[in-house]
Amino acid sequence: MKAYILDLDGVIHRGSNPIDGAVDAVNRLRDRAKVLFLTNNSTMSRRVVAARLEAAGIRCGGGDVITAGYAAAVYIRKRYGASTVYPIGEAGLIEELELQGHAISEDSEFVVVGLDRDLSYEKLRIGLRNIADGAKFIATNTDPVLPTEDGFVPGAGAIVCALETASGQSPLVIGKPNQPIMDIVLDHLGLDVSECVVVGDRLDTDILAGIRCGMKTVLVLTGVETRESLERSDIKPDCVVGSITELLVALEGGARITGKP
Repeated sequence: MKAYILDLDGVIHRGSNPIDGAVDAVNRLRDRAKVLFLTNNSTMSRRVVAARLEAAGIRCGGGDVITAGYAAAVYIRKRYGASTVYPIGEAGLIEELELQGHAISEDSEFVVVGLDRDLSYEKLRIGLRNIADGAKFIATNTDPVLPTEDGFVPGAGAIVCALETASGQSPLVIGKPNQPIMDIVLDHLGLDVSECVVVGDRLDTDILAGIRCGMKTVLVLTGVETRESLERSDIKPDCVVGSITELLVALEGGARITGKP
């Protein structure tokens, strides 16, 4: 395989803590193929994500990262040009929107929703007003929870649902498992789907995104999913490993990612 598309939360780290062995495993994987870090988490910009990975010891530049916030900003620019946007999200989402030429405004053409740990009723009120006035409603992702070092916390999906309930409108969802973010990934890599592997900890986002694109998929059990949740699900990855370290050891031993678990 020429490229490995790695999720972050639950694969490389939990919250701010790296998963045991992940730093070395990723660096060794980079010696074998391209590595792209792909995350639905929009709280940090690509620049900040790359800096944090570098600080942890992983070789990474901003061009090696795609976030759902970046993907949403690119999606709007490519289809509508520079636009006015009201973001419900954190600094990373705002930075990516501004880098794509969008103007942040409380009277906007788009409402873009991501994870916002400073969410307020006022933000929901402004978002609702804009949608009622005709703004397009975009969600970076609808992940219900986010894995952290202290367990699971509410994800962007919890915020999206509040605005969806209030507005009566469903958003266009950019992040995994949906096609907009995967189109940006493929454009970025310049590779065929047959040359790419998705590695993630969630069946309904990471693994489903890879399956829908026709990529090989690897589920790691260091995040959301367990053997029990895998058994209950109709979404089946090509390979299941305990961690990214286990995947690297298998690849170095000559294993290939083929077939179903």
